[in-house]
Amino acid sequence: MAIVPMRQTVVVSPLSGHDPDYGDPIYGEDYALKCRFDEGVRIVRNQHGEEVVSTGAFLFDKLAAIGISDKLTFTNELGAVTTYDPLTISVIRDFSGRPILTEVSV
Repeated sequence: MAIVPMRQTVVVSPLSGHDPDYGDPIYGEDYALKCRFDEGVRIVRNQHGEEVVSTGAFLFDKLAAIGISDKLTFTNELGAVTTYDPLTISVIRDFSGRPILTEVSV
């Protein structure tokens, strides 16, 4: 059981490779994950160390298999669909070192 209620769902499109001719990304089969999405603007550092603006953060239970190149598609309570690219992925661990949450800033 998650320490934070996971009452929302996001569709994850994992990156499976790139088109050999044009270099466009190719995404694998979509799958759904329970999550908690918190909107809010904040400054985070991306994988290159640059400061970027995050518009929200997804929280997933335990260690979620999400990569920095995956796409996250979220439908809010009003029915608006938005696709996000992860900016940072952080694993939050308890005192024994076990993962309890995965935070993905978008």
